[in-house]
Amino acid sequence: MTLSKASALRLASNAMDMGATTLRGPLSLEETGEFTIGQRNLSEWLSRYAGQEVVLVLAPIDTNSSEQKLQCGVCGRDYTGDECPHCAHARARLRGW
Repeated sequence: MTLSKASALRLASNAMDMGATTLRGPLSLEETGEFTIGQRNLSEWLSRYAGQEVVLVLAPIDTNSSEQKLQCGVCGRDYTGDECPHCAHARARLRGW
């Protein structure tokens, strides 16, 4: 399952606010057999946490969802993506996120 880019970036932002480390970029498999995210070697990055209990969240981004312009059924504003950013912000503010 993919997430909208806005949702994935919100998830990463929330994680960083709580003190977690995040990486962003295209995931690729190099000829050496090692994975990289952007230009960072994932194996080297993960080695810093060897011996610790960790939680890893991988959020593939749906790049097609942001192309179509929609109208919010709640506030009537036009937006692109999976959800109205105005209503999402208001919802997050009211829920204390």
